[in-house]
Amino acid sequence: MKSLTSIKSLFGALAMSAISMGAANAEDLIPLRIGAASNVLFGPVFVLADPANGIAAKYGLEVNSRIFNSGIATMEAAMAGDLDVAFPNTRVLLPLLHKGDACFKAGIAFVDVNTVRMIATTDIKTPEDLKGRKVGTRNGGIGEVALHMWLQSKGIDRSEVEVVNLAEEDQPIALANGNVDAIIWPEPIPSIALQIGGDKVHNFGDISEGFRDTSVVNVTCDWAEKYGDAGMEKVVAAFIDAVDYLKANPEEGINLTAKALQLELADVKKFWAQGGWPAGWPANLSDSQVDMFEKYVDYLNKSGDLSERVDFSKWVSSKWLQKVAPDRVKFEKHKL
Repeated sequence: MKSLTSIKSLFGALAMSAISMGAANAEDLIPLRIGAASNVLFGPVFVLADPANGIAAKYGLEVNSRIFNSGIATMEAAMAGDLDVAFPNTRVLLPLLHKGDACFKAGIAFVDVNTVRMIATTDIKTPEDLKGRKVGTRNGGIGEVALHMWLQSKGIDRSEVEVVNLAEEDQPIALANGNVDAIIWPEPIPSIALQIGGDKVHNFGDISEGFRDTSVVNVTCDWAEKYGDAGMEKVVAAFIDAVDYLKANPEEGINLTAKALQLELADVKKFWAQGGWPAGWPANLSDSQVDMFEKYVDYLNKSGDLSERVDFSKWVSSKWLQKVAPDRVKFEKHKL
């Protein structure tokens, strides 16, 4: 029979062995630096960066996240070699990809959601009624982009509708005072405009017919080349688990988001409800997403930012998603 001393020695040796194995495994983790904008829509990043749920470690990833002021800032940091994953505005990224000024690989969708609404006076009932009228939004902002893409889908030239440059907080009052005939912006501005305007205004048009906020998880080409298909499969699989975790545990997702952005829980919960989260995280690849990219290209061609079509196959590929979750590849028309 072993002595108490020998048993203690055995347990001590096993404990040291476990610690050594843990250290070795930690050293084997693949580093993944992710940039997120200061926005509640980056819940999946906050999940992956939280070691408590074990998702990143499950796939051999050591995730470090950084918060930036905008998606453009994350793109610039990734292009400078300071990040491995970024979520830039797709419309901003497309010309850079086309020119070869940026190089990313995308294996799964990040967001696909209608973020913009237009509130107009009740006498505006058809798209043609907007001709010669004033729409308040920020010049160059998401509202103006959405307006022009929607008008284009309706066959109306953007020059026929005047855009009045307004900060988002000024839009509801401007509409109520009659300074503009409509406003267009993401929530909560449309709801505030409806509340202030009362029966003189209404929710007008399905803007998602011409515009949705659709983007993918962009991994730098350097990281993708260094860690190969196996590394990309880990990123795709981890992102799926992060999104599924958010959908199964929305309260925890809200807690992580509030902590990361230093916001109140009630505010995050409200912003999620207004923005359509977590439903807006599809974690798949679909024809409708690529169709939206084509609409972005049409818009960029019209604006002069692109002069020809874009080869999406150099950027988006379903091969990694096909390997880890083939049921999430929804392509029928597109071959990517």
